[in-house]
Amino acid sequence: MGLENSAQGKVLQKLMTYRLFAADMDGTLLTDKKTFDMALLRRLIAFMTPRDMFFAAASGNQYQHLQTTFADLHDKIDYVAENGAVVVARGQIIYESLLPKATIDQLLAALTSDPIFAGAQIILSGRDHAYMNRVAPEDVAMAKFYYDSLVVPPNLRAVAANTPIYKIALSWRGQDINQQLDRINHAFPGVRGTSSGRGGIDVIAKHISKATGLMKLEEARQLMPVDVMAFGDNGNDLEMLRHAGCGVAVQNAIAPVKSAADVVLEETNNQDAVLRYIQRYLEETYQTTID
Repeated sequence: MGLENSAQGKVLQKLMTYRLFAADMDGTLLTDKKTFDMALLRRLIAFMTPRDMFFAAASGNQYQHLQTTFADLHDKIDYVAENGAVVVARGQIIYESLLPKATIDQLLAALTSDPIFAGAQIILSGRDHAYMNRVAPEDVAMAKFYYDSLVVPPNLRAVAANTPIYKIALSWRGQDINQQLDRINHAFPGVRGTSSGRGGIDVIAKHISKATGLMKLEEARQLMPVDVMAFGDNGNDLEMLRHAGCGVAVQNAIAPVKSAADVVLEETNNQDAVLRYIQRYLEETYQTTID
């Protein structure tokens, strides 16, 4: 590993020169107010690009939403979207994994009939739009923050039968999700549920994770895992942090993520921990100042 575990997040070794910096969004790159230091990211990308280095957003979020989040920088970064089901490099989708229609239908039937899933907010995240079940208006308003193109159709099962779907996002208002997560992971072969934070579950194809998405980016960029530094805070970041040459946890990360990481930062997401750490790493490695 190129870095050692450090509560201060200091660069203790420079045995590796990392070339791909992949960051989770919610709880990691983004503050609790859903902001980040765009000016600093702009300076970092300007420094990295001529040196054949890359920044990637690795998120459970919809690709369209991620593009909006990064505004005019959207075509200057890579994306591992939908927890690895969609991978974008050089502005082109280089990989996508769709959920089998039969599996979606089986899961939707259970979500609307099994008492353990009662009250679920259901979002089918597709290639062009996201589709949500009929719930409270305030839930729709909240979902629109994460899904730029959101539709509330009369029948989700009818939509799923005719639409390519990457991921199913589930959440329950004010509930512990462990029981639902366990049921999904034992009752539905071919898919797996992973905690997305905010009391939610992302259901994706069993073979998909942010780590598999990073592998696709590595192939496209002719990189190896040792070339990657990855940042995360929650359960759906674990595979990515274990895969990367250097896995970094922000201070607000859950305990299993901190345990899996090579570096645990002193700063939280609310202190722009990710971008500041990348800046420190680049400045120390290249003996320069990034203004």
